[in-house]
Amino acid sequence: MRQFRSLLFISLCSFGLIVCVSAQSRGQFQREILKYTNQYRHRQGLPALVLDGTASRLAQQHSSDMAAGRAGFGHGGFQSRTNKLRAKYGRYIATGENVAFGKLSARQVVNIWIHSAPHRKNLRGKFNKVGIGIAYNRQGVAYFTQLFVRTRE
Repeated sequence: MRQFRSLLFISLCSFGLIVCVSAQSRGQFQREILKYTNQYRHRQGLPALVLDGTASRLAQQHSSDMAAGRAGFGHGGFQSRTNKLRAKYGRYIATGENVAFGKLSARQVVNIWIHSAPHRKNLRGKFNKVGIGIAYNRQGVAYFTQLFVRTRE
């Protein structure tokens, strides 16, 4: 019994470490997507976007829902996300959203968006904030959501 408890403790500690590393990796991935997005905007003569906590939580939830199969891949629920942002920032906001999935690097995701006219329009939009969410399904495929916001701030 004592050996079982030790093994269980080690397993739980290992799991906790994996969760922490995964969260840390997701944060790094998020920062890289922001970096490549802002580098592209800079080349277009546009101001940098600021990472927004509220938009990131909404983007993360959407990515998690897609990865878990609770939502289909795409923009389902976009109006609800916009309404939640309006509740925080007021009704005079604009929003846009990019999604992607695959076993991709941050640079690859942003390049896919750059080479797609509707996604490129969002990247070049008159936004000042962005939220970024990344979630993985059981096969290790990443689901990305980039939620753009223009506020009066």
